[in-house]
Amino acid sequence: MEIRLKDFENCPVDCDTLETSDVTGGGAELFLYQSGYLTIKGYMDDIYLLGIPNYEVRKALYRIVLPALTLKTNAQVITTQNMLLYSLKLGNLPEAMKCLKALIADVPYSNKKLASMDMEERYRLIMSTIFNAIGCRVEVEKMIATGRIDMVVETTQYIYVLELKLSDNGGVDAAAEQIRAKQYAEPFKADKRKVIALAIELDDRGKGLVDWKEVF
Repeated sequence: MEIRLKDFENCPVDCDTLETSDVTGGGAELFLYQSGYLTIKGYMDDIYLLGIPNYEVRKALYRIVLPALTLKTNAQVITTQNMLLYSLKLGNLPEAMKCLKALIADVPYSNKKLASMDMEERYRLIMSTIFNAIGCRVEVEKMIATGRIDMVVETTQYIYVLELKLSDNGGVDAAAEQIRAKQYAEPFKADKRKVIALAIELDDRGKGLVDWKEVF
């Protein structure tokens, strides 16, 4: 299955493909449509536009993808996911980072999609999938006036601004300096939720989360 689920938003499929009963030859979008994960959102000149119908279906899809992406069993993932969400909702950073570290302990190389990415891209993909799977609102590489934030993760009470750096690219100190220099937290200060900026260091050999710090 294609692991970038955003590619299934406004996904064009021709009438003949959509009406076939052979899901094996129609690609992932046809399989997801006939499984109920995609719905028809539009139609134009014999082309249907498919998309994920709602938040709950999107969350369910990310939960399906995550075990395959992290090479962990569903049982290994679920308990840690639940604790991660609980910790993020409470603003409990040590526990949240402990859970995140467990989920990304090793970045797999065997996944074909991941093999085409550099290490930081792999981490971004896996982490955004994790946060989407637990129901957070996630924006990756969010553009603001001063630069591009690696990831913004939102819960009902908190906005987390994440800057990721590999160990061989300055690590946690370089990430923290970039957050301060480019004032990444500023655009969110008007929001009633608490804004937390996090510098995160990730192992350049794919061994996961090395260090983190809150940036003030």
